Amino acid sequence: MRTSHLYVAYRDRVGDQLVPLVVLEVLNFDPHRFGITRVVHVDPHGLHSAWERDKLARVQKLLGKDFSSFGHACQHVYATARGEKGAHISYMQAFEVYVRGYIDASLLGTWQEDKPIRGEWEVQRFSPGLAAVAVETLAVPPIVCPDPPTEQWEGWITVSEGRPYAHISTPPQEVEAAVARMLQKGGITGPQRSRHLEKSDAASRALEVGEVPWDGNCSSRKQRKWRPGRL
Repeated sequence: MRTSHLYVAYRDRVGDQLVPLVVLEVLNFDPHRFGITRVVHVDPHGLHSAWERDKLARVQKLLGKDFSSFGHACQHVYATARGEKGAHISYMQAFEVYVRGYIDASLLGTWQEDKPIRGEWEVQRFSPGLAAVAVETLAVPPIVCPDPPTEQWEGWITVSEGRPYAHISTPPQEVEAAVARMLQKGGITGPQRSRHLEKSDAASRALEVGEVPWDGNCSSRKQRKWRPGRL
């Protein structure tokens, strides 16, 4: 997906609703990786203050803070919200993006990869068919999707499901070519490793951040055939 700003939210429960607690902006991103990430909003709807003031007080200290990587930012936000130093979460699934645009929703999550995350295997879904589509991600997203729906598709997706992302200034053809090369070389996050191969904790943590270069080996997987989804 091509966007001018990539905003990512961590939602937490307020009563029976999931409400954005922290909003991050990924300042540097391309189809291959995420870079410097900043905390830009805390409790943007003002609803968490009436429920868990201690949690809100902890995360408010993060407002404006920059992190060297997206993965570091997500883990730090989660651990701070939980009040547990060193707490970890599968952030590509737990953190979300509110997307709005003219997209074919049937192309969401059509590419699947198995990734080792801290000693466990996790299925991550991506949307290479939507890589060149122009969308908007919202810094202060609505709590619920509009009803009736608007002309454009909009809603919550996991960070993983929206990948690969590119800046809106990148020509669509360039994005599609980059994604095609990525898939030929093994996948969105690089070649998959067999579930039977043992990996060190250090390697697992590196893959979790998604910034390890791949070696060009292909691997088999189950997903729909990739095709560009530009309108």
